[in-house]
Amino acid sequence: MDASNPYIAKALEAQDLERMKFAQNLKKNPEDYKKYVQSRIDSLTSEVFNRKRTAFQKAHIDLSRYMDMDHNANFYKTRSSDVDRLTNDIAVNNQRILQELERDKDISKRQFEINEWYNYNKLETLFFLQLFFISTLSMVVIIYYQKSGSINSQIAAILTAIVCGVVIVTGLYRWKYTKETRDPRLWHRRDFGRISPVQEKDKCGTDLNFTFDLNKVLPKSVTQCADQLAIDGQAKFNKWQDDLQSEISSYQQGTDKPKSHQLGKTICNAFE
Repeated sequence: MDASNPYIAKALEAQDLERMKFAQNLKKNPEDYKKYVQSRIDSLTSEVFNRKRTAFQKAHIDLSRYMDMDHNANFYKTRSSDVDRLTNDIAVNNQRILQELERDKDISKRQFEINEWYNYNKLETLFFLQLFFISTLSMVVIIYYQKSGSINSQIAAILTAIVCGVVIVTGLYRWKYTKETRDPRLWHRRDFGRISPVQEKDKCGTDLNFTFDLNKVLPKSVTQCADQLAIDGQAKFNKWQDDLQSEISSYQQGTDKPKSHQLGKTICNAFE
């Protein structure tokens, strides 16, 4: 660039010469030098002050914004707490109303059952009184026929006993059925009592380990024969094992060469 435009280097030289000349003039005039230094100090101080002031104003504005955000967050938290408390109060009130409705429903249902039981009990008592009244009238009729001589005293006594027996049996049955069999809550329901569940016993044990002794089932002669056969079989097996070992040893040493049919015969004889 310097080669293409020679005026740049001349301009830089002129600037350097101007600076040198300005520095020399300042050295020659101390007052101007002090003014220049003071002006530079004032400009730098004002620049630093303006920067600090701008930064402080920005921090103050940010702090105010942050304070507003904090206040808004606190207001939102308070409002949310109020709404949550209000919804909890509504839920508690609804639960209380539901419980009261259930209680009123149970009370009305129970009152209906009580009224039904009381009414049917009165009807049954009225039936018994009607039966007693009819029986009394029947006894009056029997006594009238006895006095008139239409029936004798024995027949009158039998008829009177029958009528009294019907009344007494009916009254006892009603009293016993109402007290012991009828359900005390519902009139039309019979109480069968509580039946305890049947507990099945574990016949095989909890661990399912079966122990079986053949000596208690099989005759003694059979067990003795089986033991003797087992002893004889073990002796034959030991003899066969010794013979087989000797044949293998002789074959390995080269003194004898066992044949396959002899070896098979030995094995078969061992298990006979």
